[in-house]
Amino acid sequence: MSPTRRPTKEDVLSAYRRSELLTAACHVFGERGFERATMERIASLAGVAKGTIYLYYPSKQSIYDAALSSAFSDLEEITRVRLAESKDLREAIAAFITARTEYFLERRDFFRMYIGAVAAHITERKGRPSELRAMLARQTHGLEHAIGRAVADGEIRRVDPKATALAIFDLTRGLVARKLFLTQGAFDVEGHGKDVVFLVDLIWNGLERDAASQPKRKR
Repeated sequence: MSPTRRPTKEDVLSAYRRSELLTAACHVFGERGFERATMERIASLAGVAKGTIYLYYPSKQSIYDAALSSAFSDLEEITRVRLAESKDLREAIAAFITARTEYFLERRDFFRMYIGAVAAHITERKGRPSELRAMLARQTHGLEHAIGRAVADGEIRRVDPKATALAIFDLTRGLVARKLFLTQGAFDVEGHGKDVVFLVDLIWNGLERDAASQPKRKR
């Protein structure tokens, strides 16, 4: 078995350059949308010549896809770690909502880009729907698993884990959209924030088992 090749200086520089380009791309696509975004604007924001972008990404579509995929991968990993640290489903739901809310509010350009990608697919059938669906499905996989386990353990009433995870996913997106577009106030993420607490309580009330279905304690 050959030893793992150590990254060269060129490898490190290339990875850094890609990261800078994708960060700039997220900003431009979030700010202007796909149609109005230009490679010139991305290059200017990244501080490189336009031709440099084409060394890494051959087209506007390719850098758009790469930026979307990279940000979703980061969010997926952050969410996975938060869910793994949760002791029960209620904590897992709070962790899922908080992780995604924090991520989107710190990366507002990406949130706008993400909303634009979904809207373009729904209204104009643009983009790569199978890839977009796959990226979105991975976002709820860990939460879906936690819900399924809670159902099996009797922690909550019987629900469809996939449908429930998607509902929580949609509610979280709505919370972020309201904070970004409808209010000017800062979002308090410390201690889960009052908005996260409210949303978690609302969801949990719908998942709790009815008192009549609770196993009777032996006297």
